Amino acid sequence: MAEAIDIAKQIEDNEYRWYVLSVNSGQEQLVVDNLQERVSKQQMETEIIDYLNPVVNEVYYKKWEKIIKHTKLYPWYVFVRCKMNEKIWYIIRNTPWVRLIVWAEIKPIPLTDKEYDEMVAYIEEKNARAEFAVPFQEWDVVILRDWDFNGMKWVITEIDPMKWMVYANVEILWRNTPVMVSFDKVERSA
Repeated sequence: MAEAIDIAKQIEDNEYRWYVLSVNSGQEQLVVDNLQERVSKQQMETEIIDYLNPVVNEVYYKKWEKIIKHTKLYPWYVFVRCKMNEKIWYIIRNTPWVRLIVWAEIKPIPLTDKEYDEMVAYIEEKNARAEFAVPFQEWDVVILRDWDFNGMKWVITEIDPMKWMVYANVEILWRNTPVMVSFDKVERSA
């Protein structure tokens, strides 16, 4: 009995820290929803305060339409910020689709502040880069979908990702003329 009390004291941590949960593939958001429901029913909103399931919005164009695809940055993982005690550990471990708390054989080990800061910086970097995802490369053959050149094929000579513009030389009256067009007005040729 004394050993069980010692283990409970080892688990006890009254500071809010981030813990990593390994979950079943594709069930990350369901785990977050399920945990929130369980915490609400147990009236433990002050014990488990935050959940993180990082998703990056990837932007690309398909047939003149801007398409945003949500991509999980850490598939199979959910991050939970909470205090830790035996009751919280029990709730987390027994939530459907949670396989385990990462690094928790005897005592759950939280992320360090440095690890958390690095993860947040990585998420922000991926989101910033996703906003400027360029759907084309130089020398790609594309088809213009606007103006009098509709349906013409031409080769991209330069890309300006900050302005979402491509540059190409279009043959007008037997001369190459530089033309600047936004990403949504061209599509990759088959």
